[in-house]
Amino acid sequence: MATMDKYRSRIEGAITVSYMHLVNRFPAVKSLEERLVQSYINVLTSQRQKRWQERAQPNFIIIGGMKCGTSSLYNYLGQHPQLLSSNYKEIRYFSHDEYFSLGESWYRTHFPKAKNVPKGSLVFEASPDYLFYPEAAPRMASLLPDIKLIALLRNPTERALSHYFHDVKKGRCQGEIMAALSDQHTIYRPKGMYKNQLELYYQLFPSENILILNSEVFFAQPTDTLKRVYEFLGVDPDYEVRDLTPRQVGYNREPVAAAVYDYLNEYYKPHNEDLFRFIGEEFDWP
Repeated sequence: MATMDKYRSRIEGAITVSYMHLVNRFPAVKSLEERLVQSYINVLTSQRQKRWQERAQPNFIIIGGMKCGTSSLYNYLGQHPQLLSSNYKEIRYFSHDEYFSLGESWYRTHFPKAKNVPKGSLVFEASPDYLFYPEAAPRMASLLPDIKLIALLRNPTERALSHYFHDVKKGRCQGEIMAALSDQHTIYRPKGMYKNQLELYYQLFPSENILILNSEVFFAQPTDTLKRVYEFLGVDPDYEVRDLTPRQVGYNREPVAAAVYDYLNEYYKPHNEDLFRFIGEEFDWP
C-alpha cells in the first residue's frame, strides 16, 4: 500500500505539472474547466433545491486556514465510515455574499438527505475562507449555533509562501516574491494572523466546540491527529484511514531566499506570541 501511494503521488504530481504548463500556454483551458464545473454545480443544486428541507445540516465544519492542509483533512475524514462530507469542498456559503444571498435552501443542497445519514454519523464541510472572512462567524452562529469547528493553523511564514506560489500557479500573481509578500494591499500576510481571526469564533461559540490543530503536527503525524479529531467529534477513534496521500500539494514551489524567511519570521513573531497566549498552547514556529 505504501508503494502504491508513493507512485500515485508521483503520477498526480506529474499530471499536475503537465496541466500547469497547458494552462499557462492556453489560459482558455482553465476558463473552460471552471465554466464546466460551475455549470455542473448549478444543475445539481437547482434540482436538489426543490426539496432542500430533506437535506441534513452539517454537524461540524473545517473553517481554515487556507494552505494549511484542509484539503487533506477533508479527504481523510471523508474516508471514515461515520463521517459524510459535502458533495464538494469549499462551498463558501458563509464567507461570500454571492453564495450567502442564495439562502439556506441552496446551502443545504450540498449535503446528503437526512434519512440517509445513519445514526451516529456526522455530516461536514470544509471552506478555509471561513476563518479569514469576518462575516462568516456571525452568519454561521445564526444558522448553526451548536456546530463544532476545526481550524488547522500552519506556520504563517510557510503558509504565506505556499499561498504566493499557489497564486503564481493560478496566474493570479506575477510579481517578485518579496514585493508581493510585503505589499500592504495583498492578503498573504494578514491570512497568517490567526489570533485576530479566531477571536470572533470564540466570542460566538463555546470553546469546547472548537478544535485547534497544528498543521505541522498533522503533516508529520496524520494518524495521531485524526484520532484526536475523532475523539473531538465523538466517533470511532480507532478507525484507520487507508489513503493518507497529501492533497493539493503545490508542485511549482521554488527555492526561497533567506532574506524572505527572515522578513516573514520577524513580521509574524509578535502575532504568533499573541496566538499562543490566546489558545494556551505553543507551536514549534520560528
